[in-house]
Amino acid sequence: MVTVSLGLSGCAVNQAGGGQGGEPGPGERSAQEVFTDFMDAIDDTVQQSGAEWPIWDRKHTAGFFPPPCSVHAREDGRAYQTQIEGGPVDDPRAAVERMKAHWESKGYKIGNIFDNMGGNTTGIQINARSSRGLLVQFTPSSETSFIKVVSECTLDPAADKKTT
Repeated sequence: MVTVSLGLSGCAVNQAGGGQGGEPGPGERSAQEVFTDFMDAIDDTVQQSGAEWPIWDRKHTAGFFPPPCSVHAREDGRAYQTQIEGGPVDDPRAAVERMKAHWESKGYKIGNIFDNMGGNTTGIQINARSSRGLLVQFTPSSETSFIKVVSECTLDPAADKKTT
């Protein structure tokens, strides 16, 4: 079972027009393409994480309902998002460095890295974004690790339906 967060995604693209080099522009890819990339990003992060993810099953694609996001106007699209919880890693900093190198090799832009989560938390968090706008967040810790993924925003009306 995958835990689905249904809050606003914060996935604002706000660019008009088509893409570059024959690529679809913001919001123009189908819900199926966006969902496939979303699931692939989760699976890839799980595989590269160094942690166990007992609740993750790549074949479990039902039950995702994407919250609103914006492409051209406030909440005119949908973006899939989820957060899954996994097991510990021995060395959270090393896990982040490995993930950073992996994401950079995929062309992701590395965002904030939070190395002081506060309190008694031993985790560290890294954020990255794909060229299409997919956001991926990895938070390894010596107790529990997390992966959060927010897809790019799509205008495809098919994304208004829960995945089956």
